[in-house]
Amino acid sequence: MTIQGKAVVAVFSICILLIFYFSIWGIRTTRIESISELVSQNLKPGMSSGEVIRFLDSQHLEHSQLIKPEVMTLGLGHDYGNQHIIAAIKRGTTKALLWGEAIQLIFVFNEKHELVKTDVFPRHTALF
Repeated sequence: MTIQGKAVVAVFSICILLIFYFSIWGIRTTRIESISELVSQNLKPGMSSGEVIRFLDSQHLEHSQLIKPEVMTLGLGHDYGNQHIIAAIKRGTTKALLWGEAIQLIFVFNEKHELVKTDVFPRHTALF
């Protein structure tokens, strides 16, 4: 085999390895710990729903308004039925060919619309 043929085989092999790698592991753009830390540093219990929405807007995160769903279960047993919540999401935190990840944020409020707790967890999608 010529040097040019070996170079073509090497480049082709590297491309196949990269495709395989990114299909399985992908590229992480944001870590869940980073979002959790950002939220805990900027949002404290007792803050109003308006303050939380302003924070989410400043971070360019998709979010709902303050809602009270009758039934809502997310993640591993997170039940938000009949609670005042704001749901937010950061999409594309891991990008792979076969799957993806987003980070879901749920802000729970009391009857006075004051922040009580925040849940942050991954949401995964797959092609299969």
